[in-house]
Amino acid sequence: MDKKTRLLEALSHINSVDKLIIDEDYHGYMSGKLLMVEIELQRQLQKLTNERRRIPIRHKQHLNDAKQQRPELPDFTGTD
Repeated sequence: MDKKTRLLEALSHINSVDKLIIDEDYHGYMSGKLLMVEIELQRQLQKLTNERRRIPIRHKQHLNDAKQQRPELPDFTGTD
């Protein structure tokens, strides 16, 4: 099972657990904790999706021209 599938399944489980505890005492408290986990799983899924879509910059001249036009923007082309 790949990472994306595991993250999607974990999100599904979070949703199921939230439905199962709907009538329990302190549902709001427990639901809030689940929400924090859900947000983190969504963040990781988004990060995974963005990494796959990342396109390398091939034309450095275009990047340099853009930097000269908008020098106040931060440089996001550094190595990770």
